[in-house]
Amino acid sequence: MNTETINYSVQQKIPVNIQAEVIVIGGGPGGIGAAVAAARNGADTLLIERYGYLGGMASAGEVFPFMSNHLNGRTLDKPVYADWVNAMRKYSPGNDGGRDEEVETSRGCYSKDEAMLAAEDICLEAGVRLVYHHNLFDAVVKNGKIEAVVLFSKSGLSAAKAEIFIDCSGDADLAFKAGCEYEYGNDEALCQPMTLCFKVAGVDADRLPDRAEINRLYDEAKAQGEIQCLRENVLWFVTPQKDIIHFNTTRVIRKSAVDGLELSEAEIEARKQLRQYLEFFREHVSGYENIRIHSIAHHIGVRESRRVAGIDYIGMEAFEQAKKYPDGIAKVRYPIDIHNPGGSGTVIRKLADDEWYEIPYGCIVARDVSNLLIGGRPISVDHALHSSMRVMPSACSVGQAAGTAAAMAIETHSIPAQLDGAKVRARLREMGAVL
Repeated sequence: MNTETINYSVQQKIPVNIQAEVIVIGGGPGGIGAAVAAARNGADTLLIERYGYLGGMASAGEVFPFMSNHLNGRTLDKPVYADWVNAMRKYSPGNDGGRDEEVETSRGCYSKDEAMLAAEDICLEAGVRLVYHHNLFDAVVKNGKIEAVVLFSKSGLSAAKAEIFIDCSGDADLAFKAGCEYEYGNDEALCQPMTLCFKVAGVDADRLPDRAEINRLYDEAKAQGEIQCLRENVLWFVTPQKDIIHFNTTRVIRKSAVDGLELSEAEIEARKQLRQYLEFFREHVSGYENIRIHSIAHHIGVRESRRVAGIDYIGMEAFEQAKKYPDGIAKVRYPIDIHNPGGSGTVIRKLADDEWYEIPYGCIVARDVSNLLIGGRPISVDHALHSSMRVMPSACSVGQAAGTAAAMAIETHSIPAQLDGAKVRARLREMGAVL
């Protein structure tokens, strides 16, 4: 490793050009939930996003479809997530995403662009102020409290101040810069693999082999060195368009999503695998002879990175015992879904059909910084449980709880750790949450 250094200082006065009561960092599913909930609860809310659009993994990552987090065919993620999905419909006439007006069946099949536009719609309708093309650069922390965040944009460095901050960056970037303790990956410090999603068009759907045959051909191609991918099978999904197939099947291991150079290497490795998959399908799989690229994610899909230490912590036992809590702020019944951090294989464990577990409020309250909440996936849970709660519907609901708590802290002139989690749960129920 190159250890050469240079002298560099950012000691300078930075203009504060953004102020709000609540600032949300990151506009993915967690950030959408947080910002909309905070604004609906009366807080002056501003969402800062590094890209020029919202959606996170649903848009930039082209993650598809939205995984199921349902009980008896009914969603456990209301109101913000359901509102987001319902808002997607107007951009896709004739496509109900497999769901009725209350988002009540298994999976939502919407495009990344529909997800992006709908996210912006519901944020603006709630009164959220949006700031695009601003990257989190640093945090100014005094006496265990974030005074401001430092942002980097085309204008250079600027600062933003708020009473409460919500980290919805996906990778706990704000918590990290603010000095919060965190966990990373499994016991070997390995995170779940990253995956670049993509779609192909021109598929002759009437001539496709079954999944078993495709996987047999895939195994042969791997044995011949035609595909260098450690995934154990081909993971693909049909779409509302008969000739378009979505692939969630590349696998990049032992790369960190919070190391800039390794993240760059992961993108290159994933696109190498994509090219190999294209050639494999065209040459070996009937119905795919004339396929063309329909779309490719603009950012490799990240399943796991940092998990911030909260004032509460739960692990695999919460799943195994289907634990419920008086201050539960989200219900989850998506399976344990651990893609092997070190190679091939995927661990799947399901709950009983009539069961779920809950995430207690303390898991979203940062332990080490007084005015910081965590929305989305990097909350205070262990590696195994994280594999269940990380999917987009529950990430949105976790964000929704963080936004609601932020607004309640503003109302009561308190910090998040001083709130009664049971009262946060009650407020969420008043909003229409399934709790």
